Amino acid sequence: MPTYHTPDVYIEEISVFPPSVAEVETSIPAFIGYTERADQITAGDLAMTPKRISSLLEFETFYGEGPKYKVMSVDIDDVGNFIKAEISNNYLLYDSLRLFFDNGGGDCYIVSVGTYKQKEIDRATLIDGVQAAAKADEPTILLFPDAATLSASDLAFVQQAALKQCGELKDRVAVLDTRYDDPLGEKFRDQIGINNLKYGAAYTPWLKLNYSKNIGYADIKETVALRDLTIEKDILGTLFALDCIIDDAKVLDERIATLSGAASTISKGFAIKVTDYKNGKIAGGNLFSYVYDIAKLIYGCACGDRDTKLTSPDLVGDGTPEKTGDINNIITGNLKPALTALIALEKELSTKLEFYESQWGQSEYTPVWEGILGDNMPPASLGNISASDENGRIDEALPGIQKAFSAVSGALSAIVSAVMNYRTLYEKNLYDDFPVYRNIVKGINNTLTVCPPSGAIAGIYALVDNQRGVWKAPANVSLNGVIAPTHTFTASQTDALNVDPVSGKSINAIRAFAGKGTLVWGARTLAGNDNEWRYISVRRFFNMVEESIKKSTYWAVFEPNDANTWVKVRGMIENYLTQKWREGALAGATTKDAFFVRCALGITMSAQDILEGRLNVEIGMAVVRPAEFIILKFSHKLQTS
Repeated sequence: MPTYHTPDVYIEEISVFPPSVAEVETSIPAFIGYTERADQITAGDLAMTPKRISSLLEFETFYGEGPKYKVMSVDIDDVGNFIKAEISNNYLLYDSLRLFFDNGGGDCYIVSVGTYKQKEIDRATLIDGVQAAAKADEPTILLFPDAATLSASDLAFVQQAALKQCGELKDRVAVLDTRYDDPLGEKFRDQIGINNLKYGAAYTPWLKLNYSKNIGYADIKETVALRDLTIEKDILGTLFALDCIIDDAKVLDERIATLSGAASTISKGFAIKVTDYKNGKIAGGNLFSYVYDIAKLIYGCACGDRDTKLTSPDLVGDGTPEKTGDINNIITGNLKPALTALIALEKELSTKLEFYESQWGQSEYTPVWEGILGDNMPPASLGNISASDENGRIDEALPGIQKAFSAVSGALSAIVSAVMNYRTLYEKNLYDDFPVYRNIVKGINNTLTVCPPSGAIAGIYALVDNQRGVWKAPANVSLNGVIAPTHTFTASQTDALNVDPVSGKSINAIRAFAGKGTLVWGARTLAGNDNEWRYISVRRFFNMVEESIKKSTYWAVFEPNDANTWVKVRGMIENYLTQKWREGALAGATTKDAFFVRCALGITMSAQDILEGRLNVEIGMAVVRPAEFIILKFSHKLQTS
């Protein structure tokens, strides 16, 4: 209380409203898996780092697009009609994310554990990703669709790590997939164990999808002998040349990444080096060596060096020299401003760096530079300075270096973009003029692919939460973007999935119904024989209430442990649960029937608790449960009139 000494008029504001419970989000999944890249500012800075996104476009901005499907085989008949194709893809996060958004999902977190360049999906890496998801407080659902391609034992290790985290944090659940070849969950039940089952829900089988795949010439050129099927060898030759350029550009990117410390682009790699230089991690000489090595690669783009060339190879078949010239003009035209910027940088540095020797002016690339730059060639001899002035001179030259490498980065992007546009034009010509190729591309793009259901289920959780509330069972809801489940179940198989008297582990079936589509037909946790935690809606409702009340009660920490505080805490929780009762989350004719909140000396606390600083609150809730079994009883009635 304030102390008054001077006569005056004083104002005091009296708090009359009780504190309230702010409800946490209930359907924020964390997708853990492999992406095309993981860049925000510098290369790899999002690897193993949870990041919140809100759309597929935002995902593609930071993590790239989906993986390329590998065309294993294509069958066509004697007249070139498509019969069937076998395609494969082990990286399933991207399609799962599309299913999430298509089925009502909103905000989510992404944890990238690696890129598509990985040789294989790794159990330990995915477990590291699961552990990284614990750094973010908001996720309420964990899923990792890429793990579904692992062996049964490796998949179980990842799933057990997720269930363990859910049990420890008590604010999230895990949506688990079975393997494609285990639709009845027999291996799944054997491997998953018995710990923390109430925090997980499993769904089966996988889903058939028909998402766009963007299969083109580059994807089928090694599988289908197109040159044996058409007279359009001119177009095929040009496409071959363009693909060679793009492949070489990828090799160049990899070499640049090696030089820049695993950065994915030249500009990001250079940014890393400059930051390291400014922070004193590397000397100016190391920065310049990096500049020099990159410059040699860029110069190599315009020469015949096979390791770095970006010039067109000889066109195959009936390709014409004019087309070769067109392609080379694209390259040299875009390289010229970059080379000019490098020459300007060279002239500036020639008076600044002792070790900046005459190599750039006297090298195997000189004839190529002369052809592109003409009179803008660098001098044959460059000046020297003392080594003691090296760092200071580099500081002076840094703006010029950054300007030059912005031009280089832009040039490489422009070359790849121009060549891709050129290839798109020729692919369109091939598609329009070559019916066999057109049939193959259409057939492959319309071939159904498969995906584990966890992404779609996370979307259904979000949809039902937003429309009805987290207490409504996320079942008897149709799936969008799904053609059909990959397996159908008999009545006895569905019974065994839902109620398992041996292991007690329930698996929720996804079923196709005539005239209704593909529906989620189960709402149980893995603890399917547990009367308390049988239903996923009950588990998730308790998670929400526990987390919401926990976060909203922090104000009471270190408050006086007396009746005033107890009344405030109890009133805050009762007001919140009363609102949930009115919304239909709690069963009972009155609030007394629906819940109780106890907090008082002699009821939840002893005198010893008070002495030791404990304020105990007991909360009980009668959460509504789904009507899983509808029993209609019919009988004959005797005539009475």
